[in-house]
Amino acid sequence: MKSAKTWIATGFLLAASVAPAMAADWGGVKDMGGGVPIPVPAPAPVPTFDVDSDWYVGLMLGGTISQSSKVTDTDTDYLGNSSPGAFGGEDVPATATYGLTFGRYITPSLRWEVAVDYTADTRITPGGTLGYVAANSAPSLSPSGGFDTNFYNIARTDTVKLSRTTALFNLLYDIPTGTRFTPYIGGGAGFTWRRLRRSFSENSGCRDTYNSATDSFALGCATNSPLPSPGTISGSDSKNQIDFAAAVQAGIATNLTESIIWDNGWQMLWEGGSIGMSAASAAGDNRIVYKDAVLQQFRSGLRIKFD
Repeated sequence: MKSAKTWIATGFLLAASVAPAMAADWGGVKDMGGGVPIPVPAPAPVPTFDVDSDWYVGLMLGGTISQSSKVTDTDTDYLGNSSPGAFGGEDVPATATYGLTFGRYITPSLRWEVAVDYTADTRITPGGTLGYVAANSAPSLSPSGGFDTNFYNIARTDTVKLSRTTALFNLLYDIPTGTRFTPYIGGGAGFTWRRLRRSFSENSGCRDTYNSATDSFALGCATNSPLPSPGTISGSDSKNQIDFAAAVQAGIATNLTESIIWDNGWQMLWEGGSIGMSAASAAGDNRIVYKDAVLQQFRSGLRIKFD
């Protein structure tokens, strides 16, 4: 009898301990009564990075806002003496820039791209006709010896235009913000192909001449074969040159859709080397040089992702 009671008590305790677990599995008494179960929301999908769908192309429009390059103009006479010309130091105006980009995301935040920009002809010398006095010297052919220096009244129009095409390989980092606005920073290196075109016309007349042996001035030009005779000259020429270039960039991209991005950015471009051209003048060899430059550029356009 005691044994039977003991087994009954043991069974009761086991049943009491299992009942709460069963109740939890069944959802409680209300659920057993036929109530509607409450749906549990599905977990949010975790974004994945598909490298095969993260190629992109872009079209950029913008402008070169400022250029730190210096334009120098130098006259070199028959003896090799140099003096400043009349066309140097001109501020280069703002110019339009057109660009194409092609790139790929390496990670969700890191991407590389090849960017090709073109800037059309930009005038780097002042317009109009400039009037000035220039000198040219050579050994005197007169019995007195010494050197003759002819002074010319010059009226000259000199048009020098510069165009450039730059090709850069850039590495850019997109800064995640959790919004559709994505700031980015980056930099790159490559090459710049610059083309210089020059056309000029000059009309000169003699003012007077100076002889170093007699320390005297005389009206008109000395008859000296190395020195040019006054008159009208003109000509045109062009030069192409490829140099190293590098840049840093920063900007902000706006996701218009999943595949279309509006890109607004700033670029500081450095061009190595200088490019120059020489032309004839009554003052001797006239050389205009566009020295290595740092350009501040603003660019805006669309990037389109594709598979």
